[in-house]
Amino acid sequence: MASQLSDAFSGKQRISVDLRLVIVVLLVVIGVLLAIWKPWAAKLVSDRTVHVTGEATVTAKPDEFLFYPSYQFKNTDKATALAAISQKSDDITKQLKALGVADRDIKTSSSGYDYPAYYSDANDPTYTLQFTVVSHDLAGAQKVQDYLTTTTPTGSVTPQATFSDSKRKQLETQARTDAAKDARTKADEMAKNIGFKVVKIKAISDNQGFGNGGISPLAAGSKAESTSLVAPSLTVQPGENDLQYSVAVEYYIK
Repeated sequence: MASQLSDAFSGKQRISVDLRLVIVVLLVVIGVLLAIWKPWAAKLVSDRTVHVTGEATVTAKPDEFLFYPSYQFKNTDKATALAAISQKSDDITKQLKALGVADRDIKTSSSGYDYPAYYSDANDPTYTLQFTVVSHDLAGAQKVQDYLTTTTPTGSVTPQATFSDSKRKQLETQARTDAAKDARTKADEMAKNIGFKVVKIKAISDNQGFGNGGISPLAAGSKAESTSLVAPSLTVQPGENDLQYSVAVEYYIK
């Protein structure tokens, strides 16, 4: 009889231990599911949202100067015109290198146009030599401009003041940060005025309207015509460029 009571007690104990183990396992599973689903987040975040656009303007001095001088050649003999283009290209390139312009910052292209027979210029075809020259500092840009005014280019030799890739990225980072802060400020101001609470971000879109500068310095005139080696050249004045950046942000509200 005592043996039977002992066996029954042991069985109940095992069942009790097994039930506790099952309960622990179930609690762990429930905890994991809660951590994944986060049902409390649904209570905090509704489907109501507010859209704002954060904007920022960064002002900085350009650090790169682009020149686009071109030269025209008119000759009924194509070979003669091409030889003149080649000589002009070699002469200008040599002098630009002497001024400190690197090979990678000098690009040339040429084109020709034969007028149709019914044009008055049919017997006077035009060939064009186009340069793209980059200077990475103001002093160098001034030297390049002073020289180019002596080469009788067609059009202006005033450089376009812009930004190098490295500086552009630096300014973009600054502007992006400022624009994001502006977006949150606007959202908080709306919440204060209208009576809702900003919960968290639903979506953010980078709507950059980031210009590459392009503000030209003081113009040196529409055409550089002097052929004198001491031809006057205006001072390169790049000023400062304003760059705009914006981000669109959608916030959950309650």
